[in-house]
Amino acid sequence: MSIKPSKIPPLTSYASVQAFITEVLTDNNEIGGVIGSPHGAFWSTLSYEDFVHGNVPNVADPESGAPLPIVVVGDSSKSNLILSLGGQGSLFDPSTGAFGQMPANGPPMFTAEQIQAIAKWIDAGCPE
Repeated sequence: MSIKPSKIPPLTSYASVQAFITEVLTDNNEIGGVIGSPHGAFWSTLSYEDFVHGNVPNVADPESGAPLPIVVVGDSSKSNLILSLGGQGSLFDPSTGAFGQMPANGPPMFTAEQIQAIAKWIDAGCPE
């Protein structure tokens, strides 16, 4: 069953976020490319604590070498997950960013409505 943008259920737990990201990528025929990337399908393998308080596995800021936190709890606008899916910020801008917009094997990309669903979960404090 694919998720139509107008039918996005509220994401109220980490498990629902995990399933949602996987379903969007599967619907877009992109899950295989993501699994082969340096970070892999990290959302599906990390514990809640590691996802919410950890860094993107095997990826660092190319200029500083610093790890990249996945989310900033309560602030989706500063969360690398949201920035990457939206192609925003110095690392994820599709034209000038070191990484570009994610998923790297897109298009299609996540829609604004799909990104907003994940952002709402982050802004709500990342309920477990």
